[in-house]
Amino acid sequence: MKKIALLIFFTSLALISVGCEQHRRFMDEPPTSDVFDQMTPSAASEVALAESVAAKRLAYRAELEKIKSFYEQSGNQLKIEWVDRELKFLDDTPRYRYILQAEVAGSDLRARDIIPKADGVYKEALGNYKRSNLIFPIPMLVEHRDVAFPHHVPIYVSKKRLQRALNGFNEVIENYPTSDKIDDAAYYAGRIHEYFGDYSIAVLYYKRAFQWDSATPYPARYSAAKLLDNQLVQRDEALELYRESLDREDVYHNSNAAIEQRIRQLTGGDPNDMPLE
Repeated sequence: MKKIALLIFFTSLALISVGCEQHRRFMDEPPTSDVFDQMTPSAASEVALAESVAAKRLAYRAELEKIKSFYEQSGNQLKIEWVDRELKFLDDTPRYRYILQAEVAGSDLRARDIIPKADGVYKEALGNYKRSNLIFPIPMLVEHRDVAFPHHVPIYVSKKRLQRALNGFNEVIENYPTSDKIDDAAYYAGRIHEYFGDYSIAVLYYKRAFQWDSATPYPARYSAAKLLDNQLVQRDEALELYRESLDREDVYHNSNAAIEQRIRQLTGGDPNDMPLE
């Protein structure tokens, strides 16, 4: 009997070890660039689950606010502090949408129509983006369609404004899929996701920008290529986009030498040597 018990014990340990290793690998390994193409975001079951998660988040916060009000009326300062800590934890915890608008929309939209309502939503979202102070440096100062990008990194970034901006950009894509602003919205959404470290999502949005408008006035190919190269280590695809960027986005580069050098490294030299920053 003891032998059987020992056998069960050591078998369980082995299974737990394997399971932990698989979980660690799943968490550590970044998703491939085509991971979103393998999903079915429009499936009714996924939409229902995502909406349920969102509703329960709101309900959870509402209940915390209720119990805080109760403790405020009873003067229980200790428990008020407990609730405040839990509310702060909620504010600091990432809240993913799970249904990504760029994923749902697909690659076949075309940015072509001037739609005043879409322009209004986009303008408000862009205003929140600018006021967040999230301005990325790019190789040279270029006056884009709506905003200039100087060489600096912000000291403070308002994540709340960024989230409001992201919601607005997604609203443009969702509600006005033929608007001539959908490529703009996708590009800025990519920048926000890049800031938050969601690199695969950022690449998806950057791709949508030039898929929806091949002449988009943003360095979307270059931005996607850098993430694929430096963060996701998907260098075959990065190489293709570097080449397309040289061909179609050269206005953004004060010198093409660095990109050309990186292309040479990826095609013949050490791909890990001096990646583009």
